[in-house]
Amino acid sequence: MIRCSSIDKIMTKPQAKSAEWSETAKSAMMETVREILFGVRKNLDDVQAIQKGRACEDAGIQLYNDVFLYDLKKIESDGRRNNGIITGEPDLVAAHSKKGVDIKVAWSLLTFPLCAEDADKKGYEWQARGYMCLFDLPEWEIAYCAIDTPEEILKPWDDRTIHVIDSAIPAHHRITVARYTRDMDIEKEMLEKCAKANLWIEDAVKEFANEHDKYIA
Repeated sequence: MIRCSSIDKIMTKPQAKSAEWSETAKSAMMETVREILFGVRKNLDDVQAIQKGRACEDAGIQLYNDVFLYDLKKIESDGRRNNGIITGEPDLVAAHSKKGVDIKVAWSLLTFPLCAEDADKKGYEWQARGYMCLFDLPEWEIAYCAIDTPEEILKPWDDRTIHVIDSAIPAHHRITVARYTRDMDIEKEMLEKCAKANLWIEDAVKEFANEHDKYIA
């Protein structure tokens, strides 16, 4: 199944009008093929921004709760859902308010989006639409948070001034939210494309076996 975090790649338009898949989509699908065949995924643990996102996720959730007066808790580790086509495990779902929230921790103050328009990134929009589908929710938020970068993540040459938040900056100035509303027409297009992607992946796995079995035929 296609992960919500990969839907944006699957949905990219090919340069050639006659082509069904973009090179970006094919690359994403081949990553899934490799995972099916060998049980491996691309490791991003050495990317500083990824390290910070994982290390500061709880701080981002707390900032969101403080600003919007919620008491949202991270979804438990068994919170992954799938509908046979896509699969995903978001950060927060507020059942009583019928919305979900995904926390994105900015790498630095220079990469922190200052307005909703800057925060409206197509890749995360597709991720949000996948989550809305899986959890049957009408709204989803992507909340970007400006959080101090842990010292152990920084390199000696990193500029500390863009990684440490001035205490004078109020909490509500350190969070920017992009909001999305569920659209069933867009969702239908998304699911149809992802269903085709799953078939492409299945065929690629079979083709790998057929091609390599010839070596010992």
